[in-house]
Amino acid sequence: SEHVLCYEETLMRLAAILAKHFADSRIVGTDIRDSLMQALASYVCYPHSLRAVERIPEDQRISMMKNLLAPYEQRPWAQTNWILVRLWRGCGFGYRYTRLPHLLKTKPEDASLPSLQKPCPSTLLQRHMADLLRSDRDLAPSFLNSVLNQLNWAFSEFIGMIQEIQQAAERLERNFVDSRQLKVCATCFDLSVSLLRVLEMTVTLAPEIFLDWNRPSSELLLRRLAQLLNQVLNRVTAERNLFDRVVNLRLPGLESVDHYPILVAVTGILVRLLVRGLTVSLCRAERATAVLLADPCFQLRSIQYLLGHAEPSALAAAAPATDKRHFSLHTYTEYISAEELAKVDKMLNHLSEESKQAAATTLPTSEEDLCPICYAHPISAIFRPCSHKSCKACINQHLMNNKDCFFCKATITGVDDFTKPASS
Repeated sequence: SEHVLCYEETLMRLAAILAKHFADSRIVGTDIRDSLMQALASYVCYPHSLRAVERIPEDQRISMMKNLLAPYEQRPWAQTNWILVRLWRGCGFGYRYTRLPHLLKTKPEDASLPSLQKPCPSTLLQRHMADLLRSDRDLAPSFLNSVLNQLNWAFSEFIGMIQEIQQAAERLERNFVDSRQLKVCATCFDLSVSLLRVLEMTVTLAPEIFLDWNRPSSELLLRRLAQLLNQVLNRVTAERNLFDRVVNLRLPGLESVDHYPILVAVTGILVRLLVRGLTVSLCRAERATAVLLADPCFQLRSIQYLLGHAEPSALAAAAPATDKRHFSLHTYTEYISAEELAKVDKMLNHLSEESKQAAATTLPTSEEDLCPICYAHPISAIFRPCSHKSCKACINQHLMNNKDCFFCKATITGVDDFTKPASS
């Protein structure tokens, strides 16, 4: 027992060193910084060493979490994101797996790798993260905007690469797809999935960051999130699309690229925003629903796809290929619980009903009433002092980097709500 105590004490001391110095600005050597970050990333993958991190003094734990939530643009961020994902894995929607469903029949190269360890989430460190995001009004938007920026980059890179891979695979010399390119493509996909999981983690732990519109950045964050979720869904769920074709090639190096990991991550975020909101705060759920439906990229078909509900036209077109099975979350009962599936059913019914009502009540918007920047949303904001107008999403996004009016370059001192006067 004395040896055990000594071992536990050594683990905790090392955890304290890693937590204190992995983001220490005084350490300028890139190799040393990388080694510290990788050591911390490995530490949180194993239950014994993770518990050692949880036993270091509270102020050190909070400081470590604050460093993990610093904006991603200012540093190498992939390992940081990986650490946050490991603290969450085991809690997310359909996220209790060690290996992906389609890889179960293949033998792992090394079962002792950190990435192949069973999920061991840390509710204690999650709680510190939630407290930091709630209490620091500047930390939450800077962190989340950086996560959304990196997701936009990683997924766009991934789509660009699979277009090139598909073109190469269609050529006669298809076996000459560059293996390095395949690896980079898979990495961009894996990064997209892990960034989505960090967003799911944030939406679950501190939903008010997106849904409490008394917070100045919430509406913009929710609109950005909805836009990205719709883009990912549309790319992955379109019938006989690029994603399908590349997945079906099953190229060596692209083993992790599959429908399941990315679609369950997106589903987890949507369920947290929409279904949890219906039971906790109807106002917030309505807000999330309205933003999702208002996004020009929203397609109900993409949500129906999750449960294997293909469009009649798509089914008719695919009739000859009777052996082609449609993706459905219902086929992953060992990975997704009945309770989780019930929430997806509830979400689909909710969105189907709301989109019907929105279609029935939405009056056609004349071009002069549309935002002159995006032509997607009605004008809803007027700028001071120049009185030019746009939608809130466009001006909020613009003001993050620029204080000048789009049109006249006057310095914007404030933005007010704008409602078109009723015509007499």
